[in-house]
Amino acid sequence: MQALKVAAVPMHVKNMDKYVLVDKEAYNKLLDQTTHGRTWIMDDLRIWCGDKSIKWIKENILENPKYSRQIGRMEQQGQIIHKGRGSAWKFKASVMADFLESHWEELPW
Repeated sequence: MQALKVAAVPMHVKNMDKYVLVDKEAYNKLLDQTTHGRTWIMDDLRIWCGDKSIKWIKENILENPKYSRQIGRMEQQGQIIHKGRGSAWKFKASVMADFLESHWEELPW
């Protein structure tokens, strides 16, 4: 066990209300949860949806006629990639997370 060394270091920080002090473990956890610049596979989407089954995700989101225009647009823009039956799904995480957030109340959780 290492002894903790404490030193008083005078600091002047402008606009202190713009900063939050977070421990390293919490910061790393927040980084892991971010969706910016990430690609999800179906398992990641399942986790984001509370471990719903692939069948549930397909029926209620990906193949739901109510969302077909939006999902189709995301496919055309390369934000959802699926090459056909049996191939892997890939999702632009930030876009899919925004979609789920905007339709959260409509989905049959």
